[in-house]
Amino acid sequence: MKKLVSVKDVCFGYENELVLKNVNLDIYEGDYLGIVGPNGSGKSTLIKIMLNILKPSKGSIEMFGKNIDDFRDWGKIGYVRQKATSFNTGFPATVEEIVAANLFSRIGIFKPITRSHREMVYKALEIVEMEKFNRKLIGNLSGGQQQKVFIARALVNSPEILFLDEPTVGIDLDSQREFYGLMEKLNKEMHITIAMVSHDIGVITEKVNRFACMGDSRLICHTNNSHLEITDILKEVYGDKMNLLIHRH
Repeated sequence: MKKLVSVKDVCFGYENELVLKNVNLDIYEGDYLGIVGPNGSGKSTLIKIMLNILKPSKGSIEMFGKNIDDFRDWGKIGYVRQKATSFNTGFPATVEEIVAANLFSRIGIFKPITRSHREMVYKALEIVEMEKFNRKLIGNLSGGQQQKVFIARALVNSPEILFLDEPTVGIDLDSQREFYGLMEKLNKEMHITIAMVSHDIGVITEKVNRFACMGDSRLICHTNNSHLEITDILKEVYGDKMNLLIHRH
């Protein structure tokens, strides 16, 4: 199985607080990986380290077999950041413009969108079923619709792996159901590898094929086999007093 990302013995801290200690994680082609853990466990930090946004104090990251500092083919990577929909709703940008902004390396700064670029934008919006909203202002859409637009923005370069950081925060239950259906489509039908940070532990562990539990500066990664196994491994991170409450979507 092809390894897309390799995290080796990574340590990271903020001031005097160690958030990650000798963390190891491999992401393979075709994975649907869920990253879970309590607040402050380093989930978002780990994503940012894998994307070279943050630098570890120790350890190494490889992306598609290359050291992260030497990796240049960022078109293979899609990223939906935490609270992507939290912005000035009065910002006068259309859905098409938001998605096309992720093509700036191809289009060039301050240059108009060409027909071929517009076709790429339309294709990405079609995948998330938002093509009919391409002329709408982003601020006039619902939270769930906005999230789809930002997913389309991440998909416009046809990435091989998609990173998402708490993507269901701030969207309603119906939109969450649509979101998980879209993730299954991207992973199963379009063969996009997914790595997603989530606070919805009960839901995410039902959807993914592998999950990484974070806590106490460490990470435990496991294949998703059974509910009992999930509960046992989560208790290794959260402690014996943990109660797992699953919301069926």
